[in-house]
Amino acid sequence: MAKLLLVEDEPAHFDLYKRFLAEDGHEIMGAQCGEEAIDVAKRFCPSVVVLDLVLPDMDGTEAISRLLCECGQPKIVINTGYESFRYNFKCWGADAFVVKSSDPSELRAKVRQVLKPVLKKGVRAERN
Repeated sequence: MAKLLLVEDEPAHFDLYKRFLAEDGHEIMGAQCGEEAIDVAKRFCPSVVVLDLVLPDMDGTEAISRLLCECGQPKIVINTGYESFRYNFKCWGADAFVVKSSDPSELRAKVRQVLKPVLKKGVRAERN
């Protein structure tokens, strides 16, 4: 399917989201902080970055800017526990916004939605 980078500093949340997203057949790499996310994204070239905004080493909005500038402009799905970030203009560079829940169904749906054009483009490229 696709390469996903899951940026989450809470181990229990990381395990839940990784397990749930892997059910769709995605290759998933992880990062626990912003600097690690940027480093992994440069090497892994993910189609989508699922990004928590409250990170131990940098503000998530800074991570969005750096991922878009330094890492080939991956699609970004914000996954945060703070609804208020939705109204922060620095988050508008993201492709989707999800408020964390114990049921990751909405996260899965947003990742699928964001991936649709990426996967269609990949199928077209394989046919040519």
